[in-house]
Amino acid sequence: MKHYIVWFFTIIWIMYYLIFNYQQRLIYQDDYHNVKQELLSQKTEVPRPSSNNKPYKINNNTIQPSSSSWMLTMANLDVDFYPQSPFWKWGPIFEDTCEEASLLLALNYIRWDYMNRIQFRDELLKIVEWQNKNFWYFKDTNVAQTAEILQRMYWFHNLNIIDNPEISDIKQAISDGNIVIAPLYGIWLNPNYWGLGPDYHFVVIKWYTKNSFITHDVWTKKWENYVYNQNTLYSRIHDFHPTNIELGEKKIIILKK
Repeated sequence: MKHYIVWFFTIIWIMYYLIFNYQQRLIYQDDYHNVKQELLSQKTEVPRPSSNNKPYKINNNTIQPSSSSWMLTMANLDVDFYPQSPFWKWGPIFEDTCEEASLLLALNYIRWDYMNRIQFRDELLKIVEWQNKNFWYFKDTNVAQTAEILQRMYWFHNLNIIDNPEISDIKQAISDGNIVIAPLYGIWLNPNYWGLGPDYHFVVIKWYTKNSFITHDVWTKKWENYVYNQNTLYSRIHDFHPTNIELGEKKIIILKK
């Protein structure tokens, strides 16, 4: 009798898992379709930041880089992409380098640095080594520690940690040509994650439309410019919590040009 009960609940769980994934895929397909339609109707791209801080043109309008009073309908930052396992070899290191990969992609954009795949992999290993020396571990790096890596290892101080950000804060940051990295509660977030997905994950938010955020999700090589429903992604933003991952505070890091 016990075997039948176990099989019954196992089948129920599998059905729930399949139905949930199907619904999430439909949401993703709708978002992706809407993004493509917006792209066809209006192409808007924010160039990489300029060291001379000169105005630049978008849709025939002159934009001052220091302006904070305007917000684009769409903003696409030219950010290079590599996954957290640059050569798709998983193990005790690269399965836990989403924070490192996300901060490195964002920093390379801000500094206009280019790395090939080998250089990116080697730099991830350097960050892991630095953390092991300074934090005594490298897994599950929280927002404050991620900012500390940027400040102490890379001497990059032009950043803000935003507590309890609104969606408009993220959009405004991207509109200003800055870039956002965000920690997420990843369980059930993405139907393409292996299993239930990571409970703690980092992504680069590089673009938005009316209802979507476009990210570099470093989980896999396929998720360059990955489309997330705006409210879904926003609801999952949270910092690391050592005892209950779901209790992490809502925080983001903005790297400023």
